[in-house]
Formats: sequence, C-alpha cells, structure tokens
Amino acid sequence: MKTVKVLSFGLMVVGFLLTGRSSFAHHGDAAYAAEPIELKGAVVTAYSWMNPHSLIKVRGADATGTTREWTLEMGSTPSMELLGFSRSTMKPGEVIDVWLYPTKNGTPVGRMNKIRFADGTQLFDLDPTEPRPARADFKE
Repeated sequence: MKTVKVLSFGLMVVGFLLTGRSSFAHHGDAAYAAEPIELKGAVVTAYSWMNPHSLIKVRGADATGTTREWTLEMGSTPSMELLGFSRSTMKPGEVIDVWLYPTKNGTPVGRMNKIRFADGTQLFDLDPTEPRPARADFKE
C-alpha cells in the first residue's frame, strides 16, 4: 500500500512538472471581466499569504473616482513565489498601483494582474517572459 501511495505521489509530481503553469488553474476566470481596471495610489489594508489563493485587500479609487475596499485574488503561494512574491512583499499602509480584473457582478473583488510599488518595482500574476496567455489583454 505504501508503494502505491509513493508511486501515485511521484506520478502527480511528474505530471505537474510536465504541464507547468496550467496545473495551477483549478478554476476558470469566467467570473471576471475581460478588461483590467487600474487603481492608482491604492492603500494596502491586508495581505494574506495563504493557500489556495493569497489575497490582497486595498482601498482605492477606480477611473470614475469611486473609492472602495477591494479584495484581490492571487495564485497559490508556490506559484506566486516563482513570480517574486513572498510573505513580506507588502504590508498594511503601503501605497501601490494595482491592475485587476474585476468581477462581472460588480462586487469589489478581482483577480490581480499587476502591482507597481512606490519604488517602481512591478510584480505580475503571470511570468511576463513566458508566451502570452489566452487572455490577450494581459498588461505588462
């Protein structure tokens, strides 16, 4: 029985390594708008480094000037570490510019696309050196 478990785990690891990024996609993006919005000068109110998705909460104004508290979904901690994020990437009170795909139903929730910190450093939810994702509106 132990051999079967070890073999199964080994096959999962090999499958993960062979399929790469697509292994992280356990659900689609159908709930999110196709076009990202930008929140300039958003204030981080919380940063939760956790699985299955890390979360960033920010207070920021959209293009219409409406200020809301947003919850931004990111990938898992292992996938985000590969892109330069860590447990200490940001802290409450920090001011960032953020691009996100908002939900279609209007709730202040979105999929994080890109973050620019005050020092100009940028972090993405996808590796910008890899081929473009199917979503052609990915912003660099």
